[in-house]
Amino acid sequence: METGFEYTIGIVGHPTTPDVAWSDQQLTALKALGINTLQLAIAWAWRPAGEALNLEHLDEPHHVQEWHKRVTQARKFGFRTLAHFGLPVGPVADVTTCILDPLVRDGYADRLHRFFLDFPEVDDVMIYTYDQLAWLCSEFGDCPRCHDIPLHERLIPFLEAMVDAVRSAKPSARLWWEPWELSAGQTFTIVDRIRPDNFGLILHHTIAEVQFVNTTDLWFRNLARLAQGRGIPVIGEGFFGGSGEDISPLTHLACPRLIHQELDALHHATGVVGVKEYYGLVPAHFSVNTAMFGAYVLHPEAGLGALLEVVAAPYGSAARAKLLEAWELTAQAMEFFPWDASWAIRRIFEKPLPVTLQHIPIASWMTPSWQANRRGFYMVTDEPKQHPWLREDVAMRARFAAARFEQAAAALDGAIADSAMPDDVRKQKTQVELAARVSRSLADSLSAQLH
Repeated sequence: METGFEYTIGIVGHPTTPDVAWSDQQLTALKALGINTLQLAIAWAWRPAGEALNLEHLDEPHHVQEWHKRVTQARKFGFRTLAHFGLPVGPVADVTTCILDPLVRDGYADRLHRFFLDFPEVDDVMIYTYDQLAWLCSEFGDCPRCHDIPLHERLIPFLEAMVDAVRSAKPSARLWWEPWELSAGQTFTIVDRIRPDNFGLILHHTIAEVQFVNTTDLWFRNLARLAQGRGIPVIGEGFFGGSGEDISPLTHLACPRLIHQELDALHHATGVVGVKEYYGLVPAHFSVNTAMFGAYVLHPEAGLGALLEVVAAPYGSAARAKLLEAWELTAQAMEFFPWDASWAIRRIFEKPLPVTLQHIPIASWMTPSWQANRRGFYMVTDEPKQHPWLREDVAMRARFAAARFEQAAAALDGAIADSAMPDDVRKQKTQVELAARVSRSLADSLSAQLH
């Protein structure tokens, strides 16, 4: 199937709904969206449904058997396949995972080589090296090998060794690297110096964080442009399906204009050859957002207005105007909402009301990205006390968001009776009302603390 991207990568199931079978029905639904590549596991830190996350998990026979079934099923429907692993695995007991240890480097090179011999029909592999269950030594730590040796100087030869291992087993395969948790300077330097053959990048924006209102920030654009100059392809990763890490309970919060903006920004970004759905796809949760994803992937140059008409058509002409109004108001609400207050603010949609200041606590970790660049995006990182102006700002923006969510709910209420899909519109209304209540509660809680 021809699409606007060389790679459109999907995930079967997602961390909050992991038990999704690789059935004909599920894969047919993903194929219809324009997905052409499937990631072979959810690959999430807590291993939902016990899925394989690291190469070591494929030492277990039941995982090997399941992956062979998935590869066979993917090929049956014409999908390419992408394995996703973290390496090196974090420290276990007294076993070191230092990448300057020749045994660690050679051990992972051997594992990757054997993986492609054991799974010759897998097309590519994606690895991350600093997050979830995979961690690297700090040059400021006490590792005798790595002390005073910058991270980028250690990662370049390690990544090249992994590429060599992949190529030696399957010359056509590419190793894609996701530079989670690294700083802008580290990623720029690695991409500027690494050997580009059989190497690619898979990138979120904002030095690894997903925010659906800001897909291609300056770091992303700089890194993609730098990669293109080196002949390194880039795949952009974002919030495209019915649910995302940021708002995982809100599977039917309809904001198709934002999905179009994300995809259009990636489609026109220098060096980007594909997109990867970040959280996962569950056909039972398909929503207006998923419909926009599929419409855009198949017809990227059609324009927002034309694609909104495609998305609205199944609901019937009588409901069209109210739905378009509601979806635009919801998109505006999402743009007004203060996502940049704290990484942890995303969790308030999971909390019981009322939402209080305690639901946007300090959020920061000892990684290069958090200690360098992310404090330039998130306002609350290591600050033990939040300034009143910050609380006032978050309250004001949350109130703007709440007002638009409430207006969207009213428009959806007016569309229900006229819609050819009233149950779906009711789901949208329920989720917008929840978003409105949470936003209003946050605004009221913060305002009460100011006066």
